[in-house]
Amino acid sequence: MAAISPPPSGSIVIGPLKGIDHTIVGTDDLEAARALWERLGFTLTPRGRHKGWGTGNYCAMFERDYVELLGTVDPSQFDNGLADMLAAQGPGLLGFSLAADSASQAASWLGGRGTPHEVKALARFIELPGGNLEPGFALAMPARAYAGGLKPFVTEHLTRDLVWQPEWCRHPNSATGIASVTYVAEEPLALIEPFEAIFGLGSAVATDETVALRFGRGGGFVLVVRPADLTFLHPAIAPDEPARAGYAGMSLAVADLGACAAALAQGGIEFERDRAAALHVAPDQAGGVALAFAAG
Repeated sequence: MAAISPPPSGSIVIGPLKGIDHTIVGTDDLEAARALWERLGFTLTPRGRHKGWGTGNYCAMFERDYVELLGTVDPSQFDNGLADMLAAQGPGLLGFSLAADSASQAASWLGGRGTPHEVKALARFIELPGGNLEPGFALAMPARAYAGGLKPFVTEHLTRDLVWQPEWCRHPNSATGIASVTYVAEEPLALIEPFEAIFGLGSAVATDETVALRFGRGGGFVLVVRPADLTFLHPAIAPDEPARAGYAGMSLAVADLGACAAALAQGGIEFERDRAAALHVAPDQAGGVALAFAAG
């Protein structure tokens, strides 16, 4: 299979979206997930708690995006469907959010292109010894899934400085951002036309049977692969392991592959190297997510 490149940006329809804002890793044990991701070499934020909900999180912050570890901290409260998702598929990558400066503008733009969205407010507490921080967000939630079952929502950060604190963005594994998300579908090529109808020519690019999707301007893209091709992107997954449809993994850019390898080894995490020197961690070593670390 040929090397995968991101879609070109010049031909994409100009809109309010700015690429991937964050990915969401679901867990049935939030504290165990925190400990595991620290062993993977990430610095995590203090625990967050969604205001009025029963869910909480820890986040690995990068320069422009982040990974959210999401779990339940109070089962008696609203969990936004988290328990059902975990029951259906187990811990792992649940989805991703797109970035925009204005959730309302993004909702209007996407609705005008055939995908209605509803704008909702969300806040969370970040628990600190000296008192909680309370970052706020505006979300644009899709009324239905896109083609292929992808259903990203849009996040506007209302209090960005509360979340992107410098000490939270420095990681022992030298991770600097989300390069790509891996999504498994039976017919990736069938997604090109519906996605280009929304995001413009060049927003969906095929390499062999794999399709790279880009959402407006900004970082990160989604690689849609057939089940049989998943191990080309994530060779730490056993070739005979069945690949189900949906989110499977992600690739993270790192500043120093040597530092990343040292951090993984120190954490007792098994990994493999590919011919390009990228490091690969199997899902059973990363809470159900196939992880790749590549120079970038």
